[in-house]
Amino acid sequence: MNRGELPPALSPGDKIRIVSPAGPVDRKRLNDGVGLLEAWGYEVELSPHVFDNTGFLAGSDNDRLKDLSGALLDRKVSCVFCSRGGYGVLRLLDRLPYDEILRQPVKAFVGFSDVSAFQLVLRQRCGWVSFSGPQVAMALSGDVTDRTALHLRGMLDGSWRLLTWRDGDTPLLRPVRSGAATGVLLPCNLAMLVSLVGTEFMPDLSGAILCIEDIDEPPYRVDRMLWQLRESGVLSNIAALVIGVFMWNKKPISDEVSGSALDLFKHDGFPIWRDLPYGHIDDRLTLPVGSPAVVDDDGVLSLCKV
Repeated sequence: MNRGELPPALSPGDKIRIVSPAGPVDRKRLNDGVGLLEAWGYEVELSPHVFDNTGFLAGSDNDRLKDLSGALLDRKVSCVFCSRGGYGVLRLLDRLPYDEILRQPVKAFVGFSDVSAFQLVLRQRCGWVSFSGPQVAMALSGDVTDRTALHLRGMLDGSWRLLTWRDGDTPLLRPVRSGAATGVLLPCNLAMLVSLVGTEFMPDLSGAILCIEDIDEPPYRVDRMLWQLRESGVLSNIAALVIGVFMWNKKPISDEVSGSALDLFKHDGFPIWRDLPYGHIDDRLTLPVGSPAVVDDDGVLSLCKV
């Protein structure tokens, strides 16, 4: 398959391997999430160090690296699922075997939050399209709505690779600065994106429909991160900025984030949209990282052909 296409759809009996490249995992929550994947008809296996715990990390860097690399390079594995985010993926970026991954057939990879840093690099260096969606022990364990789980399932098995809910409801974006755009969809956590600025792992965002989200960041810190992106110049050639859900003190701060974006990027020409159902919430879309997409004048975000 061509790089830049969605990964092959999963079939019943395909093998999913769970990895913990970031924070430590609660055993019961992981088992609950595994149970759901098995109910969908997949064979699920755990990486050797999936339950390791070293402070704020799920084991040592070497062991987490070994599990993640091994899952990506094992041709018997059809899909790699992260157990959770947290912290730790950045510590692995300079040691992952990108040349070997590049020689592998593309497979489904599901991560979110902290893992989005690796997903951006995976797309930039290897051309893989991965899924930014619910993880096994932090969402699929019972923390998402039924339609969120069904949307992820449809992305995996190929039955619903659309950015709409199966119940017919099409999420509409609200304009901050309206305008249509076509580009490569790059959903990510804002803090992780900012962490990549100035490093060799910062992706080229030219022509991207950049979708951002975050949690537990107060408005002034979000404003500061957006300022850093502006001053670094990395957003100067994006096609559009789409603001997902930002939560602070368990409340949405969409108005504050949208206001900061409009003020900071008032001299830039790209459209800015808000209220994408994507973020640390229980009712959210699974978004492909690196797939061509379009947002029209009415605020409908959809995937398009490579």
